[in-house]
Amino acid sequence: MLEFFKGKRNHFVGIDFGTSSIKVVELSYENQKAKLENYGIVDLDLTSQFEKGNDNSVTSYEQRLNAALKGLIGRMKLPNGLQSYVSIPGFSGLITIIELPEMQSDELAKAIQFEAHKYIPSSLDEVAMSWEIIEHIDANKQLGQNLGKAGGKRIKVLLVAAPKKDIEHYDRLVSGVDLEVSAIELETFSIARSLVGDDAGNFFIIDIGSRATNMILLEKGVVMVNRNVDAGGSEITTTIADMMGISKQRSEAFKTGDKDLINSTESALIIPVLELIASESKRILNSYKEKNPNLRIDGIFLSGGSSKMKGLEQYFTKSLGMPVMIGNPWKKILYDEKAKPLIDVLGASFAVAIGLALRGLEEYKRK
Repeated sequence: MLEFFKGKRNHFVGIDFGTSSIKVVELSYENQKAKLENYGIVDLDLTSQFEKGNDNSVTSYEQRLNAALKGLIGRMKLPNGLQSYVSIPGFSGLITIIELPEMQSDELAKAIQFEAHKYIPSSLDEVAMSWEIIEHIDANKQLGQNLGKAGGKRIKVLLVAAPKKDIEHYDRLVSGVDLEVSAIELETFSIARSLVGDDAGNFFIIDIGSRATNMILLEKGVVMVNRNVDAGGSEITTTIADMMGISKQRSEAFKTGDKDLINSTESALIIPVLELIASESKRILNSYKEKNPNLRIDGIFLSGGSSKMKGLEQYFTKSLGMPVMIGNPWKKILYDEKAKPLIDVLGASFAVAIGLALRGLEEYKRK
């Protein structure tokens, strides 16, 4: 969506506007490898960062985000004119698979427009859409699996859509910064790119953000299922605070500390949001396996800022009945060994930003 490329350089910036922070990564492409050049994060505790009451005060939330980004870019001292890639939250958009008869490209475009009305409640004039054919289905195989269906060749199409107003909002957030916005995409694809990339297997990702949790099922690199739950890390923090009778600040410290709060047989906390995420994840996996009985899940990854909560891997491994591990978006990135301790702390929370920068790198390699 919104692809307007403006140059060919080998440095690329990913900008992740999260609910609780902005994360920025600069990658370069050297010797056929992705190399970390720079990274930064700013906490979006905006009420304390931007005080009103003077002529230079920031007046809107959007302006505050823009000011926070400018401050971060300034501290990172990024060169002017770098190509940047910006994410839209997964819950803002739509990703779905449509099956259609095989047809000419002009007819296909009309058919997709027609089908899109079934999934998009608003006017299509208000939505930016993109699509691509992901599979050509053999007619004989189709008839064998779906008796009663009309014969003929069919195709599977990946449809992606997002409100134009949301795209324009995130484009404005980067305004006034000396970076070129090359593309804006749903963070679902950024996460998948950084954690799975071109691995040929089938993977399931549970990305626990501050506000929402994004569940992604990938089959040979293609997003086949994408679901969002309007609950995430902030609710985990609130639940711990309420159950332990402590402040949210102290609760956050407990959540990121060394004590396992959710698996201890003596003092495990019951956290409803984790039960909800586990239940929805299990439903998605079981439903997909029913439709695809030969499907084997090759890996389940946790991602997002809350992914390193002590005991979370064990909790989801037990809930889903399959091994679950924390995803590593840095695994194919070259970086200075001096940065390793901090990168280990940042972990999967940078999955979106890295995935965005990797998109630029991949497009550069294709040119």
